[in-house]
Amino acid sequence: MKAAAPVSLKWAYCLVLLFAVLPLGLAGSSWVALARGGIGGAVPLLGIVPMLVLALYRIYLVARVPGTLSSYPPAGVGRALRALGAFAIYLGAIVSIASMVAGPLMRALMKSHTESGAEYFVVGLYLSMFGGIGTLGLLCYELSRLVAFEQNAAPTNPS
Repeated sequence: MKAAAPVSLKWAYCLVLLFAVLPLGLAGSSWVALARGGIGGAVPLLGIVPMLVLALYRIYLVARVPGTLSSYPPAGVGRALRALGAFAIYLGAIVSIASMVAGPLMRALMKSHTESGAEYFVVGLYLSMFGGIGTLGLLCYELSRLVAFEQNAAPTNPS
C-alpha cells in the first residue's frame, strides 16, 4: 500500500525546489552570485528558464495532485535514502527560509555594520553553500521512491 507524504514534507519539497532553481534572499544576492562563479548576460537565462518552468510544473503537481509524493514503503537502502532525503529536505527548507529573513534580521539585530557590508556577504555565501543540502535531499528522496517502486514491482515468486 502506498504511503502518503506528510503535508510538511510537501511544503518543504516545494520550497527547496523553488530555491534550488531560483535563489532568492541573501543567498541570491549579486555579490554571492559573483563569488560562486555567476556570469551575466543572456547565456545563463537559456538554462534557467527551462529549469524554472520544470520546477514550477513539479511544484504545481505536488501542490494540486494528491499522491504525487506517495510511494510504497522502501526497505533496506531505500529506507536509509528516504530518511536522509527527508532530513535534508527539511534542512534545506530551513536554509531557504533563513536566506529570506537573514538580511532584515541582520539589519535589526546588528548594532554596527562594516562599510563594505562584508557580514552580509559572508552570511549569504554560507547560506548559498548550505542551500545545496536541500537539492541533495530532493535527489535522495526521489531515488528512495524509485527504489520503493522497483522493490514493489519485483516478483516475489519467480516461476
